[in-house]
Amino acid sequence: MLRFPAVNLFVRRVYFGVIADFLGIFMNDTAIEFIYEHSLCLYFICLFIGFTAICIIQSVSTLRSFDKTYRSLDAFTDTEESIETFPRSHSSIEIRLKDIKFEVAESRSRAAEAESKKDDLVMYLAHDLKTPLTSVIGYLTLLDESPDLPMEQKAKFTGIALDKAYRLEQLINEFFEITRFNIHSVTLERNRIDIGILLNQLAEEFYPMYSEKNLRLNIDLKEKILTFADADKLARIFGNLIKNAIAYSYSDSDILIGARVTEGNIVISFRNHCDPIPADRLGRLFEKFYRADSARMSASGGSGLGLAIAKQLTELHKGTIKAESNDAYTEFTVTLPYIPCPEITCAEGHSDT
Repeated sequence: MLRFPAVNLFVRRVYFGVIADFLGIFMNDTAIEFIYEHSLCLYFICLFIGFTAICIIQSVSTLRSFDKTYRSLDAFTDTEESIETFPRSHSSIEIRLKDIKFEVAESRSRAAEAESKKDDLVMYLAHDLKTPLTSVIGYLTLLDESPDLPMEQKAKFTGIALDKAYRLEQLINEFFEITRFNIHSVTLERNRIDIGILLNQLAEEFYPMYSEKNLRLNIDLKEKILTFADADKLARIFGNLIKNAIAYSYSDSDILIGARVTEGNIVISFRNHCDPIPADRLGRLFEKFYRADSARMSASGGSGLGLAIAKQLTELHKGTIKAESNDAYTEFTVTLPYIPCPEITCAEGHSDT
């Protein structure tokens, strides 16, 4: 055995002295002497065993972390699953996995929201297909049932039916575009609009519907109102409100439409005479598929989307819509920002979202 007196003495006294004395309780003198004689070798053997044990423990810990990482992958696809808890030495892995899970959840939420918007647009457009179709059927029915109408009246009804047929074709094309692409927003195409002319055009389009119930549709405009807005979308707002008024009005009653400019806003009201709507239901009228009078669903044939569409498109114009009802009448009021548009100096138009 190599002799290193200082090291030998240190090893014997410090590292193996206590052990040898302890083992002396169980071992004879020969065994103890053997330990003393080979203390340096035993010292390195112990170091090797200790190092190996540390490596094994560290490897097991790492393998467990890999296993937890693998099991945590299921949490990315299952919202109920949570990320495994890692030991402090691998806490960075736990933090990163939680960040990834959050990012995946956010991405999934955004995708679902985009798909929901697309579905809403498809649903709204499908609902709007019925409006021009109703006008076409109404005017063709008048022509079919009244063969003795004056030629001028026939030409007028035929022209309106044709215009509505073109509008129906446009909506169908738009419908297919929406089903083909994932649309995230609706764009306003603002142009100069005469509110009075727009309301009168709508009144003519709905003539077959309200005349069938002996209703009288009166438009009260105190002044000419020119503004910048999206004519097509305003027509959908006003058309849905007129259609709603026709559906629920008492027969042989009046529908009054008024428009005025006040305090920088255009206020358009639609008043009709019908059964009063309870106050607790007024706030829900603009929810999708909600109907204040469910008993009349089959009679009027509505889906409960018209007022929801009107609200969405009004808000797109930065406006508001509200309803009030009492024993005398029910009134819907649309308030839109008034953008003055002189008849001569008005520009061609612009778009926004």
